[in-house]
Amino acid sequence: MMYEIIFGLMALGITLSAFRLLKGPTLPDRALATDTANSMVTVVIVLLALYYKNMMFIDVALVYGLLSFLGTLAISKYLLGKQMGDR
Repeated sequence: MMYEIIFGLMALGITLSAFRLLKGPTLPDRALATDTANSMVTVVIVLLALYYKNMMFIDVALVYGLLSFLGTLAISKYLLGKQMGDR
């Protein structure tokens, strides 16, 4: 029962982030919405690991979180107008 409520709330949060991603008036708003949705998806993957008692999902969540973080860094570099090797 508790997992269903948490999954429902996370789905609501991801839906609201997707709405901000589509509607967001500026690129930083869209980048923040993407980062927020990626963080919530990572949490959902960890919750699935607990629900199914399968710790392989934890590995998937770690890799997904790392890749989404790197994607956020790439987006922020793009928004700042710098190349990936620049400081």
